[in-house]
Amino acid sequence: LSDQVKRFKPRKFKEKQETLLGKDKEFNAAKESLSLKCIKVIVENFDRNPSTEGIPAKEIREITSRLPIDLDPKKAAVFIHDESYWKRACIQSLSPSACQIIEHGLTWKQLFFEHHLQTRLESFKEDDDIEELLEEIEKYQDYIFCLRFRQMPGHVEVDRVCERLPNLTKIDLQYGINKIGMDFDRRLFGMKISDASCLAKSVKDSENLTSCVLTGNLMDDDLLRMLMTGLYKSSTITHLDVSHNKITNHGVRLLAKLLGARSVLTSLAMADNQIHAEGGRYLGRALRSNDSLSSLSLRLNRLTDEGGRMLLEGMRDNSSVTRLNLSGNSLGSESVSALSVVLRSPESPLAVLDLSSNSLTSQDASVLASTLERNEALVSCDLRMNSTDEGCEEVAKVEQLLHRNELKSRA
Repeated sequence: LSDQVKRFKPRKFKEKQETLLGKDKEFNAAKESLSLKCIKVIVENFDRNPSTEGIPAKEIREITSRLPIDLDPKKAAVFIHDESYWKRACIQSLSPSACQIIEHGLTWKQLFFEHHLQTRLESFKEDDDIEELLEEIEKYQDYIFCLRFRQMPGHVEVDRVCERLPNLTKIDLQYGINKIGMDFDRRLFGMKISDASCLAKSVKDSENLTSCVLTGNLMDDDLLRMLMTGLYKSSTITHLDVSHNKITNHGVRLLAKLLGARSVLTSLAMADNQIHAEGGRYLGRALRSNDSLSSLSLRLNRLTDEGGRMLLEGMRDNSSVTRLNLSGNSLGSESVSALSVVLRSPESPLAVLDLSSNSLTSQDASVLASTLERNEALVSCDLRMNSTDEGCEEVAKVEQLLHRNELKSRA
């Protein structure tokens, strides 16, 4: 063994490249490899000459790791494809809460440019050059799948923006002003007729758009009527959210037409609007023949017990709705009676139900409990904030039956 140890020659490792690039005070330029010199020159002149054609993949990764993150986005979008660069750009320029890659197709480049476009639109003013913005968008149009903004002081023509986004699948738009302070002006908030017209055109012409979220836009029936001109002709929208607006029964009558025989809508949210009993009747009538909608939210409206009853009566013949939210609608015993008829049907698909913040009594909870004894589809029913007695045995029984159904669904 000693003879083998004597013959052993310790291996000499090469100095790290980082030492050759300036971290060593005794750095000798003559020892720097030609490839490293080329990399330094390319990095220094990348903004003027961003071409990487003919460069091996290993050296390209080295180049992008040294590039600054404040490059012109129009050039970076075309010439930089290394995900490590875009990850570094996102982490250094965005807040941790914004770096949710799972919401952006699991790619850092998509995350960066969707946030970049959001920032550009939110800071766009009426006197800015729209043509310059559109020219910029064309450079990174392939990486925009979701168009989102939370303010729009310049009221950009959204249809012109969407025309240049061939991969657009979702729009989440809110017209308003952030951090306005003491300069509050009611006219600065909400959607205008021109905005609704542009949105309608975007929805009608888009071939890939599947989700439309327009919450908190002070949208009334007139604006909705303008928007419906595009929604009527769309065959791709499956998710529509118009919550927190000013839609009344007349608007619901318009929306109910989207639930016809040719409907592809699977999720409809109209929470926190001004929908009364008549709106419940329109929706109930539409649900009788609909077979596409699976989720419906009407929380925080004014259906009252009568409107809830008419809505639930329409669900007797429905075989598609699995999630229903009717919280905060002043529902009572008439609604519970109609609901029990729905739940008694062996073909009822309803699995998740929210009846919280209504006017249900202990007697209503007893009716639900007796109904659930013969129902195995419903696995969740929220009965909080109702008029039931404290420690009500009927509510506890409902929870036990729901737990039973949940265990059976998992088996």
